[in-house]
Order: sequence, then structure tokens, then C-alpha cells
Amino acid sequence: MQDQYHKKTVKQIPLMLAGLILSAVILTGCTAQPAPASQQTPGVTNGAIIRSPDAFEGKELVLSGKIATECGSGCWFLLDDGTGTLYVDLAKNNFAIPQMTGATVVVKGVIRVENGDPKLMATNVTAGSKSWP
Repeated sequence: MQDQYHKKTVKQIPLMLAGLILSAVILTGCTAQPAPASQQTPGVTNGAIIRSPDAFEGKELVLSGKIATECGSGCWFLLDDGTGTLYVDLAKNNFAIPQMTGATVVVKGVIRVENGDPKLMATNVTAGSKSWP
């Protein structure tokens, strides 16, 4: 009697393992959500930053716009929001993005003024459901 019970239990192990693995895959898929795009800093445009760069020096901002021009290695780009074009530096924080000229992106970073020109030192770039770094 015990031998029959043992054989039946051994046959069920692969089925139980498959169910366990499937459950883990489903649960992981249900909980993994793409990172939401950051909201743009209210009332701040590239044009405002370009007109008064010192007012924004050292401030962390979230800006959005289209990539107007991008370096070949993806370490910087020009962000155009319709009010002006701002230089975005990714290299200072050791990351790069793929070629996406023309894509709409959301960029988080800190404004630095060098030789009177504002630059956004990016800490994050989001395009759709993808985010860097």
C-alpha cells in the first residue's frame, strides 16, 4: 500500500514543479511595471532657462521635448521643447542613449551654467517605456 502511494506521489512531482514555475512567471509578469515617466517641472521651459540661466543654476528639473541633434555615441543631445534648444550632457553621469533623433523624451537633471551657457546634466532619460541609465 505504501509503495503505491509513493509511486503516485513521485509521478506528481513534475506536475507540481511545472505549476510552481508557471505561477512564479505569472506573478512576476503581473508585478513588473514599466517605470512611469517623470512629470515635467511645472512652468519651466528651455526658453526660460536660456533667458535666465543663473536663476536655474544648480536646480534639479524635469524637462521634455524632442531630440533635435545627438552625438554619434549618444553621450549628449540637444533638447527642443518649442521654446528653445538646450544642451543635455549624459557623459558627466556616465551613461549614453541609443540614436533617437526626433524622439520625444523626458529628461531629469541639474542645470549647470558654463561660460554663460546653461546645460542640463542629465541623471535620467525616458522615451516611452524605456529609461536610461
